[in-house]
Amino acid sequence: MKSKRMISWSFLLMSVFIIVGCSNYQEDFTFTGIIVEKLVEDEMLVMKEYGGSDEGRIDGNIYEIPVDKVEGYNVGQKLEITVFSNTDADVWDLDHMKFEIRSIAN
Repeated sequence: MKSKRMISWSFLLMSVFIIVGCSNYQEDFTFTGIIVEKLVEDEMLVMKEYGGSDEGRIDGNIYEIPVDKVEGYNVGQKLEITVFSNTDADVWDLDHMKFEIRSIAN
């Protein structure tokens, strides 16, 4: 019984390493931004890139970022977003991106 459990755990652990190892996502860039809108039905945040000054807010790029629980975020909240991509194309394609989101004190 104990060896069956060890084999099961070993197989599960190996499977996780294979799946993670097959992921070709590479860190693309990191930016800070402010949430300007929450699209609750789409579980999406609309972020405006923040350059550190009021001008950065006016001229910043706008990004839509998928999240698991949009209700955990607030409009006006400042975040640091690290974007990972599995393509070399310079396009905002959510099918080829993953995001790491970190809250920053305002």
